[in-house]
Amino acid sequence: MAKRPLSLCSLALLLCVGTTQAASQSLPIQQSLSVISQPEHQAQLHQLQQSAQALQLHVKERPRPAGRASVSLQPMFSSQSGSWPFEPFVNNGLFRAIAGYQAHHPQAVILRGGSITLAQLQQSLNDPRILKPYKDGYLLSYPLMIGSDAGLIVEGTSLYLYSYSGTALINQGWLGLNQSRLESVAGDKPGNTERAWRPFVVAWAGSHTQVIGSTLERLGYNANLSRGLSTALSSQQAAGTAQATLIVRNSHFNNLSSAVELQHTLAQINDSRFEQSQQYAVDVRDSQVNLLDNQVRGIDNNSGIRLRGHTEARVERNLILGAHKAAIEVSDQRGTLLLRANLIGDSRGNGVQLRNLAPSAQAPLLIEDNLIGNSQGSAVDGSEVSGVALINNRIGNTPEYAISLRNAAPLAGPMILSGNTLGKAGKAVVRVEGMQQVVLGGNRFEGKPLLQNLMIGDLLSVQGQLLEATQRQGTVVRINTVGAGLPRDAI
Repeated sequence: MAKRPLSLCSLALLLCVGTTQAASQSLPIQQSLSVISQPEHQAQLHQLQQSAQALQLHVKERPRPAGRASVSLQPMFSSQSGSWPFEPFVNNGLFRAIAGYQAHHPQAVILRGGSITLAQLQQSLNDPRILKPYKDGYLLSYPLMIGSDAGLIVEGTSLYLYSYSGTALINQGWLGLNQSRLESVAGDKPGNTERAWRPFVVAWAGSHTQVIGSTLERLGYNANLSRGLSTALSSQQAAGTAQATLIVRNSHFNNLSSAVELQHTLAQINDSRFEQSQQYAVDVRDSQVNLLDNQVRGIDNNSGIRLRGHTEARVERNLILGAHKAAIEVSDQRGTLLLRANLIGDSRGNGVQLRNLAPSAQAPLLIEDNLIGNSQGSAVDGSEVSGVALINNRIGNTPEYAISLRNAAPLAGPMILSGNTLGKAGKAVVRVEGMQQVVLGGNRFEGKPLLQNLMIGDLLSVQGQLLEATQRQGTVVRINTVGAGLPRDAI
């Protein structure tokens, strides 16, 4: 809808509504409004953008270990020295699934001291019950662990993981999929577990995994470190162990529990498709990650992308459609976060959901140049957020709010809304509660000022002044909200 100029009658009506509702509040607030010069405002935005751009994450491909790996079968123990790579899966169904296939104490294929292809591995094992030719590649029926000095090369072929036998890939070293396919095969026998179980890939801290031009399908089930392709730092590894590294490029993930689950990891994921994930497409905690130019479609239970913990992330130019919860969910996160130029739509919850965040000038939360619409909740919904900058976004087509931020107790801010196109919201365009400093300027509102409040919450009582200053006069306004009961200052 084209922007309609606000008449003096409209402004007068808005001022009247704002004053009346403010007078009815049990705890009136003091607000001071001041104009920020354009040079000062642009300098503030430039500083935010520079701080976000300073987040440069470079993940290099690691050469695979030299020489040919040795291959052995070793017993898997649940609790003894050296068994830690298997321990998390004792109660997850892996050992029970193995027991339904192996007639002896569970064994795993172990790679050490070099790299090996699937053809070489099949030749070394020479046992079809473990690895055999199948369709256009090979069928693996035993768990396989890649030692810290070893590598598994899957190139130009397919590796099928047999579900019935408790197959999994456990990487402590180097795993490379190039122009290949990794897929589970259920077979015609029922699994020997109390719940659904599917093969998975886990990569421990210090390892390197790369997935290039490849497809991963029907992997993972909803249990810790078993949801698809997971990385983690084990409690048995030293805290100073190097991060796992992950490169995903030009690949396709289809029907995984959570396609990629990252902990203690440096990751680059770009130009890839994630479809029909059960929990999350990408779930990140305590990691550094670039998510660039990906497509996420269809998340059955949760959000498309979730970011948590001590995480730094660039999430740029992604298409995220059809998430059950939020397209992008950020919770209890500390670290620089840049959400830029993403296309977000058709979320059954919120478009972007922010919870319990405390960004700083050195580690900002910047949401810039995104298109966010057609969510069933609010386009951007935040609570307990101490500061956020929303710059040059197009946000709307929501039955709730275009932007909603509510803090139970006042937090310092600032919340910066600059250069956004905001509108077509069912309740109000902007709701702000509990933010001590808000900066508004250069926004375009596509609401209907005579039919709904464009701003509610703490901004309702000064809505008229804000619209006059920012829309009519083209200025940038800083609103400081402090304690109760004193008259508001005019601009």
